[in-house]
Amino acid sequence: MSKKIVRQKYFVSKELRISIALIILWSLLVAVFFTYFAKELSEKIGHGILLFAIVMIGYVAIVVVLTLLFSHRLIGPFQRLKTEIRLIVAGEYRRRLGVRKNDDLYIKSFIDEVNKILDELEKAHGYKEEVVRHVDSELLKLISLIEEGETSKEKLRDTVLSLHKKLSPAGPGPKG
Repeated sequence: MSKKIVRQKYFVSKELRISIALIILWSLLVAVFFTYFAKELSEKIGHGILLFAIVMIGYVAIVVVLTLLFSHRLIGPFQRLKTEIRLIVAGEYRRRLGVRKNDDLYIKSFIDEVNKILDELEKAHGYKEEVVRHVDSELLKLISLIEEGETSKEKLRDTVLSLHKKLSPAGPGPKG
């Protein structure tokens, strides 16, 4: 047996690469600026435990601030999106997920794909409602014929066949 060779995709998504590149760029710029600040500070206060403490606190603060900033930018929109998805699941099929101006590019492209799925869900829901409406109408006709009492078996059969035809794949379908 021959082994199947699986190739890795190293460059997955342009939007994701841009987002990561921006995170790295901002991180490097802040680190370079703080390093310059620490060098200037060391010339003024000299080397020692105080400088070490200031530099460590500075780098920890940078890491914390950048982590909060970028995690909020990348992960923050998902709480809002979860709320919108709950509304869609509850029956608001016309609703679409929205992006804000400052949302990450990768999240924007992801939301575009989810909205395509929601378009299809809305079409399927519309089709289901149309089928239910047809079935209800035909069943009411059938009940009416049965209640008349003098309906022939042939007429009942034709009504049932009409209902069957409307329910078959060749019957009414989604309008698109």
